[in-house]
Amino acid sequence: MTTTAGLRFDIRKDSDSTWEIFDTTTGRTVFIGGKPYFDLPQDSAGTLADFMNSVGMVPDKDTLH
Repeated sequence: MTTTAGLRFDIRKDSDSTWEIFDTTTGRTVFIGGKPYFDLPQDSAGTLADFMNSVGMVPDKDTLH
């Protein structure tokens, strides 16, 4: 996924082979329902970030600080 202006969520590598979803407004790893979205395969992270952006999900407060 390529970062595009206005998107809340994007992905980045968090290790040699896994990815995380992060909040583009804070730069922090996304937590939704207390679950951190990291250590994911690239295709899963991209699909989840696209879905989160399309439905306007709101991350937990921990993501916002």
